[in-house]
Amino acid sequence: MIVRIFSLFGGVFLVTPAAFSAGSGPEWTDVAEADKTLMGDYVGEWSKAPEKSYQKINPGLCAQVINIDKGRYHLKFTQDHNLRAEIYYSGEARLRGDAIVLKDGEWNVRVTKSGLTGKGSIGGKVAEISLKRVQLGSPTMGAKPPRGSVVLFDGKNADEWEHEDGRVVTWTILEDGAMEINPTAANKGSNPPIGGGIRTKRKFKNVRYHMEFRYPVEPGKSGQSRGNSGLFFQGYEAQILNSYGLDGLWNELGALYKMSPPKVNAARPPMEWQTYDINYTAPKFENGKLKANARITVRLNGIVVQKNEELRHQTAHRQADRTIPAPDKAMPISLQDHSNRIQFRNIWVKEL
Repeated sequence: MIVRIFSLFGGVFLVTPAAFSAGSGPEWTDVAEADKTLMGDYVGEWSKAPEKSYQKINPGLCAQVINIDKGRYHLKFTQDHNLRAEIYYSGEARLRGDAIVLKDGEWNVRVTKSGLTGKGSIGGKVAEISLKRVQLGSPTMGAKPPRGSVVLFDGKNADEWEHEDGRVVTWTILEDGAMEINPTAANKGSNPPIGGGIRTKRKFKNVRYHMEFRYPVEPGKSGQSRGNSGLFFQGYEAQILNSYGLDGLWNELGALYKMSPPKVNAARPPMEWQTYDINYTAPKFENGKLKANARITVRLNGIVVQKNEELRHQTAHRQADRTIPAPDKAMPISLQDHSNRIQFRNIWVKEL
């Protein structure tokens, strides 16, 4: 089934539910059927709303079905995705047979392969709900590298990368052309070592960068333990994290780590491919003195989540490390191994 989605840019693009593609780790091969077919984004309307009710004059309705643990889900209802709209309702639901069921006062909802239906209430006014599952996608998915770009990963090999200690990359290249983190945490005691962060062999300053990535479900994990990685330019981190349905804090997807939270949480559900499109400008120096801090614009799934943001300090986990001076040299671009099996594809960079 093809679902028509209107982008924030005023155009229309079509997406089809992607075929599920397993990775090398159990996080990708042992996935509950409900996470494949029911979890995710829903779009539709209130129906049969009472006259003069809020639902009647604002019929648009969206929902997120978010995995918490095996058989446990969180449902969140708003008027619009990606716009920090107020939350109409947020609560826990359970998997009952082949349906996710929510019953809480005047909210009575079922999520099946046919869609999300039931009843909900705003201000004591009850109306029916009818939503369909969609993939919001990204307008830059599959973007081709412009002339003069360096293709960092095209699904064939990792020759443009090395581990932080100079080792040949030990991450897994899958048959579908994705590269999956093979984490150090899952390979303790291996000799030679397996896993660890990777960096480009080439060094860069000012760049335009494109990358596609996705994270697994990992039921039962939460916070920084779920779908965590990071993308670094001269040591400054654009966070990668399974942030689907979260608040969009300073350490979640689209954030400049512990410096600037994303302007909106544009995170997609686990297992769906997403895009990072980034313009990075290195710090400027004159006679060895810093004249201007680095700046960065980040588009997550085509949505601006950081706009020409000044990188005022290092994006370090430890507060003391945030005082490290700005770099005055070209450096590799890095991807972090944070023990989760994140997948990457279609990575390219163009120097500016």
